[in-house]
Amino acid sequence: MRKWRTTLLGLIAVLGATMTGCWQETKPPENASPSFRGVTVKVGALDEASLLAGVTAHGGEWKASREGAIAIREQPVTLGTATEVDVLLFPGDRLGDLIDADLQAAIPNEAVMPPVREATVPGEPSRSAETAGEAKPAEDPYDFMGVAAPYRDQVTRYGNERMALPYGGSALVLVYRRDAFEREANRTAAADKGIKLEPPKTWGQLDALAQFFQGRDWDGDGQADHGISLVLGVDPEGLGNATFLARSASLGQHPDQFSFLFDSDKMAPRIDAEPFVEALGGLIALKAAGPPKLETFDAAAARQAFRTGKVAMLIDRAERAASWSHGKPVGVAALPGSERLFDPASRTWTTPPQRNAPSYLPHGGGWLVGVRKGLSGTPLDAAIDLAKYLSNPDKSDRIRAERAFPMLPFRAAQMGEGLPDPASSPDVDTRLWSEAVGRTFAAAQTVVGLRIPGADDYLAELAEGRAAALGGTAP
Repeated sequence: MRKWRTTLLGLIAVLGATMTGCWQETKPPENASPSFRGVTVKVGALDEASLLAGVTAHGGEWKASREGAIAIREQPVTLGTATEVDVLLFPGDRLGDLIDADLQAAIPNEAVMPPVREATVPGEPSRSAETAGEAKPAEDPYDFMGVAAPYRDQVTRYGNERMALPYGGSALVLVYRRDAFEREANRTAAADKGIKLEPPKTWGQLDALAQFFQGRDWDGDGQADHGISLVLGVDPEGLGNATFLARSASLGQHPDQFSFLFDSDKMAPRIDAEPFVEALGGLIALKAAGPPKLETFDAAAARQAFRTGKVAMLIDRAERAASWSHGKPVGVAALPGSERLFDPASRTWTTPPQRNAPSYLPHGGGWLVGVRKGLSGTPLDAAIDLAKYLSNPDKSDRIRAERAFPMLPFRAAQMGEGLPDPASSPDVDTRLWSEAVGRTFAAAQTVVGLRIPGADDYLAELAEGRAAALGGTAP
């Protein structure tokens, strides 16, 4: 009897569901994944094919949930072949070139911003969002507002349009040997010279620390050590230019001025203005506070010098933490600022009420994912959906942990989670790393690396000018 009763109840349930279906149209869940069955999205990377590691490793879930296909172009894409892919991964500093070549489609704000639910009062008709005081955003699995402000407001935008979504971040930090700063003999010697052994707040303090450590046996092994390692020479990563522009920004990015590298009204270059000249002079002086031939160092040489354990400080990109470990505790801090500030309007130096410390983001902010112009209908929807998938909270967290192409998180919540791959950086203090990265992206001002058309040519000339100054030409 129990079996018959169970079967009878099941039949009633089935009949009820069937009858309900006749009277009321069923709707898919609000956050159900869209279906792109039969659609193939072609994906490529501009200049750097290793950017595709994240798509290769984590694209399977998109294919399974959307019933679509992903075709990965394994060879690097150029501006001439960019029309052969639908979704493009690229360095942020190439955005101007892509816009100039009319290759990128704008991504509508509604594609990443959740719609506003209409608020209703029981017994009354639904009211629009404009008139409903209780109207709230719908659930937002993409969590656009969780993206750090520089990426929401600057890095992914070009003019008034959003031309890409973030894929991975980049930022400069100061790396230092903790034992050099904490050894009691060093503390005593520094105090006698009026120097505090702590991460510097200003570039002047950094210079003083580098000079203090230079030639001193600060690790107690009986041999003289060095103060700082950094990129001063011409290097393919552009780290030398980035370090110079970061120091220049602290002196020349006025909080009341939009302009930095160019006068925004006349588009006249400001690269020979006082803040840039002073910043270059300060970096040239650091030649005497580092290992031999520091003026020729590229990024690989600068990191190698720090890994030998004979250099107290290093300026590097935070995402390269795996290259710092050498068996001793490593600390990390945000780059310093300046107590002096140049006012381009009055062309005078001023003392701001608080330290001027804008962040400088190299590579045009990092790496982006964009959609090819010319797509429409379902192929366009699929391309935008894949771009969102690659930068959503879950996938972006996994992609940044890929060792093949290290990148920083661009979501605020992820910055507090520490190093994406702690096992690769066993000596690095993960708390200090998180604080330095978080402070960099939360700065009151952010200068995004040059992204105008032809940015590579401008930066190549800048590198030549820096090299000439390091060789003896006046800054």
